[in-house]
Amino acid sequence: MGHNHIEQGGERKTMNTDHEHQHETDELWKKSEQSPFISGLREGEKVADIMERLDYQRAFEKRSKVLGCSDGRCRGHRLGLPGDGILALQTDQEKCIRMLKDGGVDEVYSHANCGAATLALRNTPPEHLPIGVKTAEDLAKYHAEGVARKLGAKCGHTEVCDMSGEVHNERAIYFDGTGMANPEALPELPAGFIYSGPALGMSEERMQADIETLASIALGDHGFGNRFTKEKPLYVVISAKDEEQLEALTEIAEKAAEQFHGRVAVDSFIAK
Repeated sequence: MGHNHIEQGGERKTMNTDHEHQHETDELWKKSEQSPFISGLREGEKVADIMERLDYQRAFEKRSKVLGCSDGRCRGHRLGLPGDGILALQTDQEKCIRMLKDGGVDEVYSHANCGAATLALRNTPPEHLPIGVKTAEDLAKYHAEGVARKLGAKCGHTEVCDMSGEVHNERAIYFDGTGMANPEALPELPAGFIYSGPALGMSEERMQADIETLASIALGDHGFGNRFTKEKPLYVVISAKDEEQLEALTEIAEKAAEQFHGRVAVDSFIAK
């Protein structure tokens, strides 16, 4: 009898936790709907017009010297890759390291509850894991420390308490070709993933795969999920340095968006 009571109590606790999660997610969605950026898109404005109206130059003042995860719950101006590039092939990682060195990056941060690290752990046979690595968080730290060593950079780890929250509240993927995007500098913008693949030497195939990964997180159970529809999609917002790059990045993003059947939309602007 006691065993059944514990099971029932556990079920009630799980149900309460799920209810709390849904309530928090609903509240975050309602808040994001009030964003001037989202409101503008809903009223039919193009991203380029909205960004011009919001004086977007404030968010493109300089290149960051910090490498961090794309995760929109992480704070601060940074160059962003999923899990600091943990999913990238060796050739992409080597090119990325060279470009990070050239850019003078001197800080690398991993973080708790990293979806990219979880995916990397799932895709790595246990016998191929580094000694002492047992969890996704272990792997995230191990990878970031390795990148930092190659750069001669400081390495840190961001705990949940220092992130914006546990729920993925991203309404956009900021697909940045300039290497300077700092969405936090524009409070009118909604929370979003920051993806700096073009500025860090990622191949077209890697960039498409990374955009797909980030979109899957946003559209999954840990993000806003089914709240994204064709009428209210996740936006891939491309910031390009010129027309040529804008065209190339748009093609990559549109290929990534295809599998989501209209629930991911792509728009762009040139950050002059």
